[in-house]
Amino acid sequence: MRLNPLSGHIGRILLMVLLILLMTASMFAIAAVFMAYDPDGHITRRWLHDSRWGLFAWRLVLYGCLITAWILKVRPQALIRWPDGRPRLVRMELMGVLFLVATEYVAWTSAV
Repeated sequence: MRLNPLSGHIGRILLMVLLILLMTASMFAIAAVFMAYDPDGHITRRWLHDSRWGLFAWRLVLYGCLITAWILKVRPQALIRWPDGRPRLVRMELMGVLFLVATEYVAWTSAV
């Protein structure tokens, strides 16, 4: 029997906690760099405003990838597993589209 602490269920939990802590520390480090470089946030806001079309194109690519993965992978498996859940699935897809539209609306109306 191996007594490796990173094997099994406990190891996966420890690895996940370590990964979350590492990501949190890196986000704080990035925030500290931004605060040291631009304490008021004017440079960052100007950059976001100047590159809004590029960021919009990037978000469209991400939306396209998500929709493609949904249509090709997730939706067929969900319909096979729950054949009577088609109306709920359509309603959930509509809610997802409305969420994307609302997110883009907020992103474009709160632009500087």
